Amino acid sequence: MRTSDLQFNIIYTPGTVRYLSPFVPTLLHWSDCRYRLVANGCTDEECLLLSNIVALDDRLELLIMPEKRMLPHGETLDFLHARTDSDYFCFMDSAILAVGALLDDFRDDLACADVFSSCLPLWHNEGDITIPNYFRHMHGIHAYTNDGQTIACDYFVVYDNKAFVEARAATGVGLKVCAWQDLSTENKQIIREMGQQRCDYDSGKVLTMLMAARGARIRYKQSDKLKHIGGFTEVGASKSTLLYSRGKLDKLANLLPGGLGRTMIHVADVYYALTRGAKENSRRENIALASRIRRRTVTARYFYLLIVGLMDDNALPKVPVLGDRVAEQQLATVTEEIRNIVSQVRSQPGPWRDVEPVATSPA
Repeated sequence: MRTSDLQFNIIYTPGTVRYLSPFVPTLLHWSDCRYRLVANGCTDEECLLLSNIVALDDRLELLIMPEKRMLPHGETLDFLHARTDSDYFCFMDSAILAVGALLDDFRDDLACADVFSSCLPLWHNEGDITIPNYFRHMHGIHAYTNDGQTIACDYFVVYDNKAFVEARAATGVGLKVCAWQDLSTENKQIIREMGQQRCDYDSGKVLTMLMAARGARIRYKQSDKLKHIGGFTEVGASKSTLLYSRGKLDKLANLLPGGLGRTMIHVADVYYALTRGAKENSRRENIALASRIRRRTVTARYFYLLIVGLMDDNALPKVPVLGDRVAEQQLATVTEEIRNIVSQVRSQPGPWRDVEPVATSPA
């Protein structure tokens, strides 16, 4: 594989282009890959900004989705794959920045993988990566099953296109979110034999498992050279308060120092999971989801307000309490990286200089 042959699709949604597109120069600097910037339901002003960014480098191209409305992520990926005729189909989250040679850590895995994935969000912890037996829902952050099968995450993905096309033709499954009842009888049997019958599956999960059942080589690996904010598109790109607060316990946790605050936020997760969690889920799944949704939302809104503050000279937020010391340190480190990125794009001639903020509707 020549990494210069890889073209990553990066999908932008309304309200995110001004604040996430400054990450593109980091990808160009730290790789020889090509990048297709995809406008999914973006405004005319945002499409113009993307067009001006694409003009900066011949490794960039722009694709504006034909519909004015924003399509679901999986449908957008299927649309993009239908327009891919290269040996590889690649995509990555728009909230990813590079801080080093981003493919160096992946070369061995890419050379032997039919599906390669990476780049779990900053807020994740080790308990998020492996899906437990008691989960009814398989999410994008799950990279392994409890018996050690690799099912890949869906944030930074490289497919061998030949293996992808063959599996899709054989199974009839694409990259959309799938519910169990949507699967064919044959596909249900395969997934059931893998021990992975769930209520629903995030983008690409079913296809990846069916590819694995057909003998495809699935790989997942993290790298410190890629940093993924996570959740920015759905949560952060709305002008809202910094802290995701479910009630008084959350507010108290954010007032308490250090370890006390972390302990209280875990107590809050349990309380809100038991009192507000979906009745169909197990207690353990609701507690895990309460923690994950909180960490994701708080992180996304923190970085939204940070980048808005840096781009528009607004007040800057404090690093929030996540209940995880490692994740909080990750947030602090990436904060400094983003400060440097925004300072560079604002101080040099280019498309981000003197661009007016794009109005977004509150969530």
